[in-house]
Amino acid sequence: MLVDDHDLVLQGLRRVMECSMPELKSICTASTGREALSLVASQRFDLFLLDLELPDMSGTELVTRIREKNPQARIIVNTIHEEVWFIKELLLHNVSGILFKSVDSARIIEAIHRVLDGGTYYCPYAEHIRIQMRRSDDGRREELTSRELDVLKGISDGKSTQEIARELCVSANTVDTHRRHLMEKLGARNVADLVMTAVSKGLVPIRKY
Repeated sequence: MLVDDHDLVLQGLRRVMECSMPELKSICTASTGREALSLVASQRFDLFLLDLELPDMSGTELVTRIREKNPQARIIVNTIHEEVWFIKELLLHNVSGILFKSVDSARIIEAIHRVLDGGTYYCPYAEHIRIQMRRSDDGRREELTSRELDVLKGISDGKSTQEIARELCVSANTVDTHRRHLMEKLGARNVADLVMTAVSKGLVPIRKY
């Protein structure tokens, strides 16, 4: 599926793909988020190539909604935005590829082939940011002490301060101190944010009910 609110861009991308990838059986297009989600509800797609400047919803919201329908969706974002915070947000949404609209058609086809083969494709600038984020995450993981990780696991399991204290044979004040340090090190605003951040960074496993 190709999603862009500019018809000229949509038709140009479609033409490029039809000429360069004759093996594709079907190419659908959408110019709004609602139109894209309507198509997702009725059929399954192997790959999405999305613009994030849509008239009815943000692109990251569309990524989230697509993933709700298909958690394994392969998504390439094709955007004009090169701001660091924007690229980081896309990477945190685990998109399969990031391209800037300034790239030539050969790069688009290369990205599509790689992602369809199960890989990822990030333009050099996005790849640089991804590596920086990984190094930062690894550094933060190393900063956590073993006791802080124990407390973090207890919090993620939904245990109270008193329950964690009893299990670790420490005082409730000590657990609260570790909790405060965890919040500072992981940049969390509250307990829910702490757990979500820990899960996203692989510090604790996703709980299965």
